Amino acid sequence: MRKWFIFIILLLFNILLIYGINSANVLMFNNNFMIYLYPEDKPEVTDEENPEEEVEEPIDTSYNGESIEAIGKKMDTYMAKTPLEGYGEYIAKTSIGKSVNPYLIGGIILESTQCKSECTTVFKECNNVSGMKGSPGCFGGSYKLYNAINDGILDIVNLISRDYYTPEMQAPYKMYKQYGKSSVWAFKVSKYMEELKKGK
Repeated sequence: MRKWFIFIILLLFNILLIYGINSANVLMFNNNFMIYLYPEDKPEVTDEENPEEEVEEPIDTSYNGESIEAIGKKMDTYMAKTPLEGYGEYIAKTSIGKSVNPYLIGGIILESTQCKSECTTVFKECNNVSGMKGSPGCFGGSYKLYNAINDGILDIVNLISRDYYTPEMQAPYKMYKQYGKSSVWAFKVSKYMEELKKGK
């Protein structure tokens, strides 16, 4: 009888050595099946292990029924063979994302850079697309220096979004005085806006 008792003890001991007991008092078999020697040590299964995926809020992808892609394509067509070609979709996406008329931004950029004829030095050398002033200065002057054209575009979009935040205010003839420009500026921007809408 004593021999059988010793045999059973040794057998159990060998089983524990072969399969192992981890620090949480769990008998593990090939890391797949586990027996908890003490039931109170068994962890509770919660829904946190399988959290639901967060759904991002949809953002505007069109302006007056036109998609970002369609507006961008028309802008690039009109700005073809200028340094602004290829930035149409970025202008559209950035503007629409901040509830700004993309054609207004395009018109302001074309009036400021003059790239339909000969681009201004401030644009070519400092990526300033809107005549924005600030620091750091372009060549130490009052016009702002940007690291990239995209930065210049984003800056003018942010300005219009902040100071001219309703569709009614985003019209050249209604904003030019507050914007510090003349009626001639409003005429030119309005004309560029119409040409951009045609995309020719």
